Amino acid sequence: MTKSVVRIALLLALVSVVPSLYGQSEEEARRMYDEYLQLKATKASASPSSYRSPEISGDDPIEYKQPVESDTSLYAERLTFGDSAVSVDTLMLFGYNMFIDRSAQFASPEISAVPPDYTIGPGDNLIVNLWGRVDMEYSLTVNREGRIFVPKVGEIVCNGSTIDELEQRLSQRLSESYSDFKLGVSIGKIRSIKVYVYGEVKQPGGYTLTSLSTMFNALYACQGPNERGSMRKVRLIRGGRTLLEVDLYAFLLNGDTSGDVKLESEDVVFVPLAGELAWVRGEVRRPAIYELRGGETVHEVIALAGGTKPSAFKSRILVDRVGETDGRIVADVDLRDPSDSIMMMTMKGGDDITVFPMDNLRHNAVWLAGYVKHPAAYQIEERQRVSDLIFDGDQLYEDSYLQRADLIRTLPGGVQEILPVNLEALLSGDTLANIELKAKDSLVVYSTDEVSRAKFVDIRGEVTNPGSYRLFENMRLSDLVFRSGNLKRNAYLLLAEIVRINEHGTVDIITVDLSRLSDLRGSTDIILQEDDQVFIRRLPDWESDRLVKIEGQVVLPGDYALAFKGETLYDILQRAGGLKENAFTSGAMLFRSQISSDLKRKNIREVVVNSSPLRADSTGRLHPDLVFDFDPDKLTRIVIDLETIIESQGQNGDIELRAGDQIYIPPMPAGVQVLGAVASTGTIQFQEGKKPSFYLDRAGGLLESSDKNSIRVVKANGRVLTWQKARGRKIELGDALVVPTEVKHERDWWKILGNAATIMGGLATTVYIVDRL
Repeated sequence: MTKSVVRIALLLALVSVVPSLYGQSEEEARRMYDEYLQLKATKASASPSSYRSPEISGDDPIEYKQPVESDTSLYAERLTFGDSAVSVDTLMLFGYNMFIDRSAQFASPEISAVPPDYTIGPGDNLIVNLWGRVDMEYSLTVNREGRIFVPKVGEIVCNGSTIDELEQRLSQRLSESYSDFKLGVSIGKIRSIKVYVYGEVKQPGGYTLTSLSTMFNALYACQGPNERGSMRKVRLIRGGRTLLEVDLYAFLLNGDTSGDVKLESEDVVFVPLAGELAWVRGEVRRPAIYELRGGETVHEVIALAGGTKPSAFKSRILVDRVGETDGRIVADVDLRDPSDSIMMMTMKGGDDITVFPMDNLRHNAVWLAGYVKHPAAYQIEERQRVSDLIFDGDQLYEDSYLQRADLIRTLPGGVQEILPVNLEALLSGDTLANIELKAKDSLVVYSTDEVSRAKFVDIRGEVTNPGSYRLFENMRLSDLVFRSGNLKRNAYLLLAEIVRINEHGTVDIITVDLSRLSDLRGSTDIILQEDDQVFIRRLPDWESDRLVKIEGQVVLPGDYALAFKGETLYDILQRAGGLKENAFTSGAMLFRSQISSDLKRKNIREVVVNSSPLRADSTGRLHPDLVFDFDPDKLTRIVIDLETIIESQGQNGDIELRAGDQIYIPPMPAGVQVLGAVASTGTIQFQEGKKPSFYLDRAGGLLESSDKNSIRVVKANGRVLTWQKARGRKIELGDALVVPTEVKHERDWWKILGNAATIMGGLATTVYIVDRL
């Protein structure tokens, strides 16, 4: 968030400064700056440059477009104010990040070998060792007066002395008290110094550094010059006068460390404002903004940028500068011409040098592209004809398409034409096919697969992976069966069909005995043709899963596999061990899921919907008014009479089972269910010989809303009896009585009379008007 605010502030500052530079009002500048932001957003969302290298490397090797030389947006964004321009680009000040990188080796050394010329000063800690007839060690600190105190010797002045000089002085003084000894002096802890860094630096102020610190260490401590600071005129001030002026470019460009002198306490490092700046962009090794010392030429400034790249167009270097009349002018410089006077002109602040790329189009080349071994550009002097370009066929693959290649030729004006080349005739010695090449020609060779129609055959039915497969040369039926995963177990081997469209457009049916297909390449193994369709049939009556389920009151409930075609319900009951003692045979249920599938195939629901009465909604649209809800999944029960089947030992009423059938034998029920519009619904204890009215009375009798004529008796085996048939019959164990509620249609006679009066009044008015007419 803070960085964003700073960027906005800097941009606003730029807008406020630019008008004064170019004689425009602040409002005009702000308007122009808004236009720049819109232009920048447009560039960000625009498609990439349409320029493409003419090398054969993409899908279209024959499109040649020259780079736009004046498009400096390749290198920087420019903000134009009328005829003048202000660079608002991404170029960085050269050397600006030198001291920002915290991994740089400019930090003040904490531990380092002391150089021989190191001068001792106040604050240094000295270690003095004596050995021989005397074995002693002194740790001495230089005081503010530059002296150290040695026991039995006294004070010794050491300020400004080197280590060697101090050793000689100590040896003379100690020899007055000791004999036969040797002496060694080393620095225990280096003193600190106070230096000051001011001017155009990122963090000006005073810094405490070690006495081994140099000018670069001080600049590192303050994070170096800011964006306004000079990199070429950094001054070292000592004792109130300038001791040294350092050009940091000498270090950055040549590694010259002569300006990196050691600092002393109270030294001042001062960074003044940067001098005049010049922009160098484009095909140079180090694009950046460079500070001028004064007097540099175009050639010298480009040298600061590392010189031009090999791809630079040296015949024209653009120098964009401020003219004498406050407008901007351009000058062209030819770096190849040493006599060009403009190349020696003195650079000044605001100069903008652009080095453009050279023309990438190879003017003496021809291209070989497509399905060849070495697609590339070739020198036309060495490849003057098509045969030379394909190396007399060595560039071609075995499956290269020889009947035609395309020679793309660029005509004057950039128009391109296609010249067909018969490579087969060319390789056979046909001189007419061996076309002479011209510069920028492109020969495109194709593969056989690219120009040939893809051919396919289909296989359907009982194979592992039915579908469409590519037709190969001399592909046979056995090949197709193998590629489709081979035949399934239930495939009918005695008869398969191949449907083939002949040359007259009619269909031929070819029958094949697959049992003889194992004889590969035999008479049965037919060679397939394009668009053949192979059908592998299923074995008649094949069912891999022939299971039925029987549950409930049988001795051995569970899944049973149908042992033979036509096996019945009675057969399965015998295999299940028969019924248990409490089995309720009248309530036996048989469910067949296949019924639901058959009803869906017959589209019975659509028939029900189309047969229903229509009802208009509030908008007048008609909708079918379904009398009942049709659900095929609820219609899978088959009504059976298990008592008759068992008593006749399967001779009467027995039913043939199918795979997926489910049989349920319920236990003996507790009584008779009474449901619906009665005083108390529930199960009434069964009594032999009683009729429906007995059970209705036990349930509290019928309600006023009961529809007496629509009472139904649902038998235990699923049969349903109407009231007219059931009222005089005896109820059996497991039966259920269902009493529906009567639907009453209320009539509002006053509303009907009111509507009738309104209608009659309207008719009378109509008659009166007609009569008057």
